[in-house]
Amino acid sequence: MDIKYVHIHGWNRNVYLLTVMDIYSRKVLIHMCRQSIKKGDVLVMLSLMLLEYKTEGMRIRNDNSSQFIATAVRQFLKEKGIKQEFSHVATPEDNAYIEALHSNLQREVMERFEFDSIYHAQMIINRYYQWYNEKRRHGSLKGKTPNAVYQQYFNPNPFEYLKNNSTTFEKPSSL
Repeated sequence: MDIKYVHIHGWNRNVYLLTVMDIYSRKVLIHMCRQSIKKGDVLVMLSLMLLEYKTEGMRIRNDNSSQFIATAVRQFLKEKGIKQEFSHVATPEDNAYIEALHSNLQREVMERFEFDSIYHAQMIINRYYQWYNEKRRHGSLKGKTPNAVYQQYFNPNPFEYLKNNSTTFEKPSSL
């Protein structure tokens, strides 16, 4: 979980992008763009995330921003059985995967677009994250997409996975 500044040219100011990523699969689970991000925004976003994703064994790694160290956020995560890990001060490499994602986002999107409004930024970032999850293949994931790795991890039945992700499915001859 990390926050990145997004410059809105039409407003001549920055807004904040909060992103949560699954480290194992590199899947972007949820994100939000706001003029400010406070602990209440973090709680709302995490609540929405938990409507869609399992919490079993989940760990959230973040820096020591005030939004993340707030007692309410820490208590919420504890109640949901989610382990919260904090990076060391001034060591973004502790949260390297999401830092790399934000670096790619900067290079591939933000340096190519001038956003007129926060809504324009949200639309483009939504499209980028959708492409990133569904189409972008990662060498570190053996050429798979984040969605494919996430699905395989949380749906370990290989026949079900193959059936849903292959154009042909052949029954083994021994059966």
